Amino acid sequence: MSSKFRNPFKLRASEKIESEVGFLRLFSPHVLEALQEKHQKGELWENVLLIHSSPGGGKTSLLRAFEPASLITLLNTKSSSEYKDLFNALKKIEVISSNQVKLLGISLQCTRNYQVLEDLDVSEAQKKRLFFSLINSRVILATLRSACKLKGKRYPDDLKDFKFQYNNEDNFFKSLQVPCNGEELNNWASGIERQIYRLVDSFLPIDDLVIEGHDELISILTLNPKSLTLDGNPICSRMVFMFDDAHKLSFAQRASLKQYIFEKRGNHNIWISERLEALKPEENLGSFKERDFQVLNLENFWRNYPAKLSKILQNISDKRAAISTEEVTSFQEYLTENLNEENIKEKLTRILEETEKSLMQTSKYTNRFDDWVRYTKEYDGSLLDKALLMKEVEILINRNMGKPQLSLDFPLAVNELHEKMNSDVVNAAKLFMSINYELPYYYSFKTLVKLASFNIEQFLSFSAEMFEEMISKKIRGDEIVLSDSKQNSIIKRVADVKWKKIDTEVPYAENIQKFLKSFGAFSKQQTYKANAPYAPGVSGFSIKPNKERMFGEELWMTDKIYEPLIEVISTCVAYNLLEKQTVNQGKKGQVWDVYYLNRWLCVIFGLPLSYGGFRHKSPDELIKWIK
Repeated sequence: MSSKFRNPFKLRASEKIESEVGFLRLFSPHVLEALQEKHQKGELWENVLLIHSSPGGGKTSLLRAFEPASLITLLNTKSSSEYKDLFNALKKIEVISSNQVKLLGISLQCTRNYQVLEDLDVSEAQKKRLFFSLINSRVILATLRSACKLKGKRYPDDLKDFKFQYNNEDNFFKSLQVPCNGEELNNWASGIERQIYRLVDSFLPIDDLVIEGHDELISILTLNPKSLTLDGNPICSRMVFMFDDAHKLSFAQRASLKQYIFEKRGNHNIWISERLEALKPEENLGSFKERDFQVLNLENFWRNYPAKLSKILQNISDKRAAISTEEVTSFQEYLTENLNEENIKEKLTRILEETEKSLMQTSKYTNRFDDWVRYTKEYDGSLLDKALLMKEVEILINRNMGKPQLSLDFPLAVNELHEKMNSDVVNAAKLFMSINYELPYYYSFKTLVKLASFNIEQFLSFSAEMFEEMISKKIRGDEIVLSDSKQNSIIKRVADVKWKKIDTEVPYAENIQKFLKSFGAFSKQQTYKANAPYAPGVSGFSIKPNKERMFGEELWMTDKIYEPLIEVISTCVAYNLLEKQTVNQGKKGQVWDVYYLNRWLCVIFGLPLSYGGFRHKSPDELIKWIK
């Protein structure tokens, strides 16, 4: 099967990429830096790791890199320049060495109809025993399949070659004589799985069916490198049990699985990946306290290391463009990074005329800004530079007009103007100019990185449409480079599609869209004030206590009055519509949880893509945004 695709940017979920070669070609080694940091701190192995993200954060792709098929492919091609960086990254965390795969990665998908057990007419205790039995059977079967793959054996034909060395001192195996060989272990586990299938499909009472129920996750307790051997030798140095998509389990199943694992812990390696939507509202809104486990929130990790994320996304885009069948072998170089000034010459002229008229009007009432206005008129630069300068001066004049004057009405010197100019004022001027006069604003590869909001799939959703346009231009025989205006229109179109999808893909959609529209309108009103007080703009809020009730965070979150607000904010965080960040502001040591709009929502409301600007709002004020 070919490992090339027409538009590789449209490949999202790793499970849709069938071949290991195709998967590894698209997998960026820089993604592993999140695990390397855990490894350096001694927190990666002999531990429980919860891997959290919103949809598209890269959880499944990360786990797939640790499966035997991926690791064997890497070992066999370790000298290839295409895979060398990935091989070395895995070597650093002791997964692979120059001559062997040291880790047996055992992946269990939690999407395989576990929830049907909740529909059985049995007690909660019986449901839990059946759930644990099904987990045990599937973990054992997955382990045996992975062991065969790792050792180049055929499953199930060669299972007799493996030995399960366990003395059953805890009497976990009631209907299996242990020690035993791999085939016997496989038959035992398959039998339990079949029994549970028959129970689910049967009309008979459960008492009429004999099923071996389990109170323990015996699979995890008994499977380890010493207990599973081949030719008398351990099959690996280390095992990791990877539970993928745990959010697909029922609430009770997730709770019992995690509680058991947290309590038992031991020296097992257990990774559980789940979406933020599965967490309780207080976990999404409050602080996650790590105790007997580690948490890796993928979006939060990249938020702390934005430069690394930019490098990863560049690497991903290069890898994807390289395997296109349409021979558009690059991505970033075909994205214009600057405004085309010739195409907007008329609009720039209008900006200059209208802004100059506004400045002259101000000069009628005071001579304080005469030198500033004269400086802008005499400034020798391009139309774009002059228009931008005038907008900056207009903002600074509006700021000064709002301040009480303690001196006589003497003209302010030009050097005072330069002292007040900074990057925030420049960025606010660019925003005002672009949005008010419909100039391209959202374009360039840097903009795509910001639009990702630290989510790889979100980056691909915008990049795929950009790459599709590149392919179309190549087929037509046009220059492949995408102009600033074309990028701007594509980004706005993709953002509009995402907004419409909220209706069908997000719970509480009606209230959430009301809330986001109100939040967007508020942010726009704050951002576009003439004096740009929160330059370059506002796109976040923090929650302050209600004055009359003096509620702290913990108190208002337990008040039923605010349940609709809690549902909306926690769901927005879970689905990556709001990005939660901690910000130091105010008194020394004072920390605020700030909820920023996902960057694609900034496109919807015509806001800048930078972070920083936020306003304090009380629960009473916020709940009005839903009504």
